[in-house]
Amino acid sequence: MPAPISTPATTLVNVPLRPSIRSGSSLSSVSSADTVSPTTTSANEVVFRHGRVEDATLMTEMQFSNYHHHYRKILPSSFLDNLNHQAMTDFHAKRMTPPVDEREMAYVIAERQNTETGVLEPIGMSQSMVPWWDRAYNHRWNEGWSQESFDCEIDTLYVKIGIQGGGIGRKLVLGALQEAYDRFNMRRGVIIWTLVANTQARDFYMRIGCEEAGFRTLDLADFPAECVGYAFRSVGEAIGK
Repeated sequence: MPAPISTPATTLVNVPLRPSIRSGSSLSSVSSADTVSPTTTSANEVVFRHGRVEDATLMTEMQFSNYHHHYRKILPSSFLDNLNHQAMTDFHAKRMTPPVDEREMAYVIAERQNTETGVLEPIGMSQSMVPWWDRAYNHRWNEGWSQESFDCEIDTLYVKIGIQGGGIGRKLVLGALQEAYDRFNMRRGVIIWTLVANTQARDFYMRIGCEEAGFRTLDLADFPAECVGYAFRSVGEAIGK
């Protein structure tokens, strides 16, 4: 008899229903239509789960398609045209190879059922981790913020092109932060960096309740890219604790 096909273990992520409780947030309440059940997989619902090594290729495809879609007029062609799919796939896979808890980073995958095939397919990804300061330089903090303000960073946040705008991105942020809170006991501030020229992302982070915390310079293949950091004062604040 042929050996049975093993199915990867699925660990669901508890996505908080409460967004940021910071005063002035436009997401201070959540409608029932924006609520996701993590236990059902019908065509109109989304499941949030831990990332797995076998997700790495699709993660890279989603990440690089976002680069080309959003950054073509922002970043030089020399950078975008030389993206290394295999190197990035290996990078994601290494980050998700057990024991991930020892590295204090958690990937969250959003997936929904394909209406044609009936198969669950990833439509979004996020990652929380210990801040990685050494990748950039020339940090300039706004008043009231410093590097010591943070013990958590949202390092990866992408939604499949064509699906943005349905609340998936916000839930990916909340799910990644719930993982940071529960698994790694992160309690201080949360920083999320994006390119200064990426006005769409900047608007999104303000809408979910972040504050502008500072700026830094990122070296992208010898291209100095200016980034702005958006932040929550604490992980607990972000998830409504």
